[in-house]
Amino acid sequence: MIYNRAAYRYAKATLASCDKNEVTKIFTDMQTVCKAFEDSNELKLFVDSKVIKDSDKLSTLKEVFQKSSKKVFDLMELLMKNRRIDLFDDIAKSFIIIYNKMYKNQDVIITSSSVLNSSTIKKIESKVKELTSKNIKLINKVDSSIVGGFVLRIGDLQYDASFKNQLNKLKQDFINISIQ
Repeated sequence: MIYNRAAYRYAKATLASCDKNEVTKIFTDMQTVCKAFEDSNELKLFVDSKVIKDSDKLSTLKEVFQKSSKKVFDLMELLMKNRRIDLFDDIAKSFIIIYNKMYKNQDVIITSSSVLNSSTIKKIESKVKELTSKNIKLINKVDSSIVGGFVLRIGDLQYDASFKNQLNKLKQDFINISIQ
């Protein structure tokens, strides 16, 4: 979900300014930016600080993301010039969302009680791809509290086929019968 309208507009403009050859590289750079901000709360606090000069923020960001493309550096320069450098991480998130929508990419999260084998993952990927008509990236998360079965999350939709969910339904049905 896109939370910041200005970040969305910067991301959309950045994507529109890209050649077809460089879009994938910039997408990869934006994923790196998102990952860095996710992994480092200090980086987020540093960029959001009102005490630190924007020029210091820019030089630090250039150092942190030194392997990024020229287009990303140009974006950083523009943000500093417009005094919006604090939007950099939101722009990266927005860019990824717009890119995925444009290229019909979909992250799908399957949570199971143990790691799924590759043949099961491929079957699930093909079924989800068939249902959504999108390019699927399946992420297998492990949560032993669901006991067995799985929980499949595709965007805003969730299909809960876990034993834990089934047991909760049985428990609720039993309570409802007992009350009557």
